[in-house]
Amino acid sequence: MKNDQNIEVEYKFKIENKDKLIALLEKMTSNKNFRQYQSNIMFDNPAGLMQITDGRIRIRTLGKTGNKTLTYKKPIAPENGAKREIEYEILFQDLNGQIERILEAMEFVPTTSYERYQTKWEINGVHITLDEYPYADLIEIEGEKEKIACLAKDLGFELNDSLTKPTDTLFQEWRKERGLLFKPHMRFNDYDK
Repeated sequence: MKNDQNIEVEYKFKIENKDKLIALLEKMTSNKNFRQYQSNIMFDNPAGLMQITDGRIRIRTLGKTGNKTLTYKKPIAPENGAKREIEYEILFQDLNGQIERILEAMEFVPTTSYERYQTKWEINGVHITLDEYPYADLIEIEGEKEKIACLAKDLGFELNDSLTKPTDTLFQEWRKERGLLFKPHMRFNDYDK
């Protein structure tokens, strides 16, 4: 059963000029979080349960704090161009990698990973996230649809141009367009090799 509180709705756009967008956002609000490095690891079991069900189990490490999130996500049909996912997430501190050991004991092992830098803003109840990946910069806008549409337009985006695919899928498409083979790990030091 789906719970509306656990359905994430967002509009995601590729950014061509990150500095211009940041300047525009900073004119619109001073409500900004600091830029934070994140490491993300996806897990699956030998039967490929996450592949089969189109779900994702992810551990995200937030900077060097030892804080982590354990997340389960599963895409559901886009609505009006918005990316939608069922999402369950917990935040915890785990300096010794216990959660990874628990997953491995249940036969869930790392399959793919990615790195990024993330900065967040809030404008009139709308959450804006700048995600700087090794291969591209993306912005995600979450909130009430009417407010998202207005803010997206102010930032130079059209809702019809929203990206609905997961970032790791977009990365693999980016690699394929350049004649590069599949790469399970998107890291800043070797994403294009």
